[in-house]
Amino acid sequence: MFDTLGRPSTIGAGEPMPASITHLRETYGKHWLVSDAVGGGWYAVRRHGVSRALLQRGLSNVRCAATLDELAGHLAAESLLESRLAVVSPDAEPAAVLDAS
Repeated sequence: MFDTLGRPSTIGAGEPMPASITHLRETYGKHWLVSDAVGGGWYAVRRHGVSRALLQRGLSNVRCAATLDELAGHLAAESLLESRLAVVSPDAEPAAVLDAS
């Protein structure tokens, strides 16, 4: 189970439920390609890169992490920042993200 930011929520006696590759692909797979890294760890690459202006405002086209939990946090943070910076029509492709400023 995950909270609204994609972080593992606590279950039972306060034990966090670890992120799974299936969950990350279901949650972020429309906009991100998620895979294990050759040297260990995990990475996510945007299926459609964001503009240079949005990169300068903090968004990323690639996120890397040692664990799936860490990657889930990075992708949740990307989604939150993206929603604050961009205006997306409900049926727009990720490449159609418009800079809101």
